[in-house]
Amino acid sequence: MFVTIVHAAISGPTLDRTLVAAAGLIAGVAAFFVLRRSPKLAVAVWIVVLCFVPVWVGLGIGFNGNYYLPAASAAALLIIVALLPIHSFRFSLLDGLVLMLVVFGLTSLLAESPTIAIGFAFSLVTYFIIGYVLGRLAPLRVDPSWIYGAIAIAFSVVSVFVVIEFFAGWNPFVLIRVNNSMFSIWGTLQERGGILRAEGAFGHSIALGSSLAIAIPLTLAARFPLLLRGAMVLLMLFATVLTFSRVGMIGALLGLVLSIVFMRDAISRRSRIILTTCIAIVSAVLFPLVTTVFDDAGAEAAGSAAYRSDLLSLLGSMNIVGVADSARRDSTGQVYFGNFRSIDSQLILTGLSSGLIALGMIVVALAVGIVLVVIRRATPATIAVVAQIPALATVALITQYSVFLWFAVGLAASTQLAQRGGADADEDATIAHRRPPRELAASVNERGA
Repeated sequence: MFVTIVHAAISGPTLDRTLVAAAGLIAGVAAFFVLRRSPKLAVAVWIVVLCFVPVWVGLGIGFNGNYYLPAASAAALLIIVALLPIHSFRFSLLDGLVLMLVVFGLTSLLAESPTIAIGFAFSLVTYFIIGYVLGRLAPLRVDPSWIYGAIAIAFSVVSVFVVIEFFAGWNPFVLIRVNNSMFSIWGTLQERGGILRAEGAFGHSIALGSSLAIAIPLTLAARFPLLLRGAMVLLMLFATVLTFSRVGMIGALLGLVLSIVFMRDAISRRSRIILTTCIAIVSAVLFPLVTTVFDDAGAEAAGSAAYRSDLLSLLGSMNIVGVADSARRDSTGQVYFGNFRSIDSQLILTGLSSGLIALGMIVVALAVGIVLVVIRRATPATIAVVAQIPALATVALITQYSVFLWFAVGLAASTQLAQRGGADADEDATIAHRRPPRELAASVNERGA
């Protein structure tokens, strides 16, 4: 009787969301106690969720379920809590930049169009910040080389699924049907030039291709034999081609080239020659397929490029801080900037949603990353992020790709800080070794005093 009254008092959809949330909470608590005992298992579980749980599987948040937390973000939040406490954390300039992005996102709520700003602020936290914090903390509990290896294995499996999807014309992930708006947006397969574009569990071929591109430099830095690393990278390159995403292929090749040229510690000279030769052979074999598909796509590909260039007209509507003046919401709740619904440039979208200062800070951070690569002080994660600059300029961060990219940014922040700390320690040891014993003893006494 009581259950009947409660069911009558609570609408069906609300009750369903409540039951799902309760079940998820119970499962999350149980998983927390298991994962807390093994940081490696915790990070591995998140990587599996990232690669193999579609973005439309997640939790609706809010009274009407109008805010959404995808499985990759929910799992990342759980893993972050499981990894705590962190005793060796050191604050970095990049941490300050991320904090400022949060401040700008919250400040936007106080300006005009707060209802539009809250949506961007929620996405900033649930996709970007959560990914960054996990990437920032994970290397403090787990050896970064182990993380590179886990990503290499996971994305090699992803690549196998991509090959099967392309040749069989079958994507098992779209069979996971969920009655929500995310499935209606991302749960359909795409074509280009009459050929299926692989997308795996990532909901879009661009998201898949760019995520594979991030994984390539990390794979080359793993502690596997060269032959195995080379085979994994070539498989990922092939899978990226099967997405027929131009920016994905550019990011993959750029990440591979930057790794070969600048990642001297992880790749020997002989290995670089072998990899370069293999790349040339694979590119020559796949080039006719790629050009045929893009020739057949013709007008669609050209129109997509022209649309991106038209977005530059929105630069004038950006504010110093906050949502751009061109932002508006139509009768269906869709957000537009001027006459543009889709903003296919994360850099432009950042300026439109958070302001010119936020955009400028990100551009400066990317410039610093480029400098680190050029002077050969970049870690593999930093190289992976720098190779994504063409994507940041031409596509928006979508589905799991957004979480994975910001995870790579956090990983880059931690590994660069650790590398700098290691270099400082080596320098101190060298100076101490070269000093005369009396001078060294005097220096120690002065510090003690």
